Amino acid sequence: MRKFTNSILMSGYLLLALTTSAYVYADGNRYDLPRNYHSEVSAAKAYILTNHDKGNVGESEFNNAIIIDVRTVEEYGAGHPPKASNIPFPHIHSRPNKPDIYIPQLPEQFVSDVIAAYPDRNTPILTLCRTGYRSVLAANLLADAGYTNVRNIWQGFVGNTKVDTVGNVLDLNNNGIDGDAGDRDGWSGYQELPVSTKLLPQLIYAPYEYLYYQ
Repeated sequence: MRKFTNSILMSGYLLLALTTSAYVYADGNRYDLPRNYHSEVSAAKAYILTNHDKGNVGESEFNNAIIIDVRTVEEYGAGHPPKASNIPFPHIHSRPNKPDIYIPQLPEQFVSDVIAAYPDRNTPILTLCRTGYRSVLAANLLADAGYTNVRNIWQGFVGNTKVDTVGNVLDLNNNGIDGDAGDRDGWSGYQELPVSTKLLPQLIYAPYEYLYYQ
C-alpha cells in the first residue's frame, strides 16, 4: 500500500517538475515536451561523443561527455551503453502499475545523486531512457539544478518503430518481421551501437545494488 501511495506522489512530483520550471524552449524532443536543457542529440552522435575524439580535438563542449542512463535497474542490467552510468528516474524498480515491486525515485534525490557523482555543473551530460521521454524529464531537472551542458538522446536506448509516410511500420532489417527490435530507431535497435550487460561497480546505482542481481 505504501508503494502504491508513493506512485501517486511520484505522479504529482512529475507534474510539478513539468509545470514549474522556467523553460526556455517548448519543443525539440520526440514527445514535444517542454525543455530547458541545451539540445537533443542522436544516439549515433552520443556514441561518437562518448567514445571518440579523445582529447577533444574537435573542440566541442560535448566531446568526452558522460551518459546518464535513467532507466530502471532491471532495464539497465538487461543491456546499456558500455560507458553509461545508471542513475534511475523516475522509477528505480518496475513501474507504478506493479505496486508490490515498484520503487519510485523523487526528483530531488535524482538531482542529489547526480551532483554527488558529477559535482561540476559544466560536465557534459547526455541523458538516456528507453524511448526519450524519461530522459527529457531528467535533463530538465539537471538544467534547473544548474547543469549547463545537458543534452537528451533523442531516440533513447530501444527507440520507437520506424514508419513510412502513411504510418506503416517498416521492416528496416528485412527479416520479414515488421516492428521487431531491429526495426526500432534507438541505440540498441537499427543503429546497432555497442551494448553491454556488465555491471561495473562505479557505474551501477549503489543504493540499490542488490536489485541488479535478482
